[in-house]
Amino acid sequence: MSSAHSTAPLFSRAQRRCHLLLLLFLPAPALTLEKLCQLNGVDPVVARQDIADVGDEIQRFHQLELHQMVDGSFRIHGTELDRRLCLLHWLRRALRLSQDFVCTHFAPVLRQRLKVLKIEKALWDETNLQALIQHCSLRLARDFTPRDRLFLQIFMKYALCQRQTALFSERQRAWLAAKIERSAADDVIHHWQKRCHLAPDVSETDFWTLLFSLIHAPDGSQLADSQAHKLMAAVEALIARFEQLAQTRIKNQQQLKLQLYTHLAQALDRSHFAIGIDNSVALDVARLYPRLLRTTARALQHFSSDFGTQFSAEEVSLVAVQFGGWLMQESALQEKQVLLLTGADAALEQLLEQQLREMMLLPINITYQDMLHFQREGAPRDVALVVTPYATALPLYSPPLIHAELPLSDHQQQRIRQLLES
Repeated sequence: MSSAHSTAPLFSRAQRRCHLLLLLFLPAPALTLEKLCQLNGVDPVVARQDIADVGDEIQRFHQLELHQMVDGSFRIHGTELDRRLCLLHWLRRALRLSQDFVCTHFAPVLRQRLKVLKIEKALWDETNLQALIQHCSLRLARDFTPRDRLFLQIFMKYALCQRQTALFSERQRAWLAAKIERSAADDVIHHWQKRCHLAPDVSETDFWTLLFSLIHAPDGSQLADSQAHKLMAAVEALIARFEQLAQTRIKNQQQLKLQLYTHLAQALDRSHFAIGIDNSVALDVARLYPRLLRTTARALQHFSSDFGTQFSAEEVSLVAVQFGGWLMQESALQEKQVLLLTGADAALEQLLEQQLREMMLLPINITYQDMLHFQREGAPRDVALVVTPYATALPLYSPPLIHAELPLSDHQQQRIRQLLES
């Protein structure tokens, strides 16, 4: 009688990467490959790939480097601010994906470290921490979710272990000084300074202002202070600028304003503190929707300069997606299907595709079909327009067909827009 042996991994790839990152932030013992394999239940080949993936991600998003030391252990190198922002992101992710691991392998080590440092127990006792978190909730007039309360409790313990100060530029400090979160951050640091023999530096107020801001998704329907009103006015001006550049009219703007308000409030924080985001959307938008991207980038120039920053290509792409999605939704349009007939000149066909995308604001889906096959079988269903750089005879039935000679004439561009934007 034989028993089945399961080779299913204990944890998902995303969970393993969260575990790895948290282990790298523990004060001791140093993380080794053997320990990582043991805790994640994987062989060294998988563990090394996880290490490489996490190293790539924290370098791209947080300007940090993951190095293997001479003794075989792994360390994260970078500024204290970048390290903390990295932990903030990954600890929140870990609490979503693998809370048991956080509570079993991360939080207890912090408690032990606080004992070693002889930090007053009243500061990190969980009842007292939750009272401090509740005070911040009332101060900010925000309800923290249970997960955010757990996050804050753990991150406060981590912060009480730290002896290195996070440094901010003058521009960053000016940005944080105007934030509504500063009052709660002041209270946290003042509370610790009164009770801790290793009192945190007053500059820690800047970091906690940023932390409270980063974990909050502001609501544009509740404008609580002058900065919120300024941001909403800037969002309204951004929409008007986009309409002017796109030569279009967005009729029902209220929901778009609220959506952009929340997104841009968070994007401004990311931009001011060089927090990266995934670039896969940016690559797709640049290739598929160049005119929409270009229009959005121009519209954002005034907005970003008003707030003393400049958005990355990735951030611009996310805003472009929101504008594009809203235009499609408002027009009740599906992505129009365009059939491009191919022949002997692939470079010419790609140039035609690019010109079509450059001239269209709304998304279009371009598929290729061999010209001879088209003449025999016709176009697939749901095709709105057929274009080709080659002279060709029409089959018995066909959607509108345009023989496009590059560069496209003004008349051809106008005709194409009429067919695709109707």
